[in-house]
Amino acid sequence: MKLLNYLAVMLFAFSVNAQNVINQTYLDVPLNKIGEFVDLHEKVTNASIGEGRTIARSFVYRHWYGSDHSIMICDIYASAEDMVKDDIWTVLGANIEKLPEDEKKEMQETVAKWWGYFNNHTDEVRVVDWQGNWYGKENLDLDNPYVFVVGSYNSSAGNQELIDAYMGWNVKPGVDDGVMWYGGATTHYIGSGSDVQVWAAYKNIADFAVANGPEGVRNSEYAGSFWNLVEGSHSDQIYVHVGNTRNAQGKFNRAGNDN
Repeated sequence: MKLLNYLAVMLFAFSVNAQNVINQTYLDVPLNKIGEFVDLHEKVTNASIGEGRTIARSFVYRHWYGSDHSIMICDIYASAEDMVKDDIWTVLGANIEKLPEDEKKEMQETVAKWWGYFNNHTDEVRVVDWQGNWYGKENLDLDNPYVFVVGSYNSSAGNQELIDAYMGWNVKPGVDDGVMWYGGATTHYIGSGSDVQVWAAYKNIADFAVANGPEGVRNSEYAGSFWNLVEGSHSDQIYVHVGNTRNAQGKFNRAGNDN
């Protein structure tokens, strides 16, 4: 899925140490084909498990509201080095070669159809500090089609200052005293993207509506700081969680009960 320039990644790799990186891939899948894409993605993901994979976890979201791409895939890696080393095509190819001829042909056709949905895709790499820039309720069960809101902002000062203001204004009060499941932020690393992306996750659309209505819980002391740091226009997208993998050896797990 990554079509990033290898040398560019290597030049930057050593600047990201304890923090994780997320390769975010955006696809323009027609709405009436999203179900088919998820079916294909599940098959390809499960067929690409094996030695040589360095991915830590992957999440797939479908677009629900806004003006962005219909699918967002977030592949999480422990480091930029792991992202570069992740060898999905070699592992996938080797696993397909082990199949009987009839199953091999079927799987090759599946991969070709799946990869066809990546035409004209875009991707970017972002950095996340889970300890400093993520905050959530305890014992979250992410095996649900939860709502995932992503806001893209550029900062007029330092990125961390904007993130700190967002966390204080929206995330910490929303998690502690409201219905927000978790929230956080990432910073831009490689590719085309905003300085900062902020997150907010909710159990469902109803909770999202409560959090963003008159009963929403925020700390107004941070609101001015946040908006004063925002430079230019921004965009907000609402996604719904489709499924995820738990580690490099984990199969694709669809969101919801009994999936």
